[in-house]
Amino acid sequence: MTKKEYILDSLINDDEAFTQIVEYFKFVNVSISNMELEQLLKEMIEEGFIQVNYQWKNEKDEYPYSLTKKGIKVWLNIKQSDNIIE
Repeated sequence: MTKKEYILDSLINDDEAFTQIVEYFKFVNVSISNMELEQLLKEMIEEGFIQVNYQWKNEKDEYPYSLTKKGIKVWLNIKQSDNIIE
């Protein structure tokens, strides 16, 4: 999976803030710098895969990211491809 696909995967069940996405990358044992993650999140917002949820902040004063319909569709396509390979 690409790092963008891992970001989509981290958001599929719930909104996640920046630090939570960092923790997800640690969980799946994929290295990513904060600067790289910030850049990927910015690109994914511009591409319409994710959006910022301004309705709440976490304890670290961060707004969470949410998948858009387009992001969910891409994630479903990735998962279908994974299932075919497995």
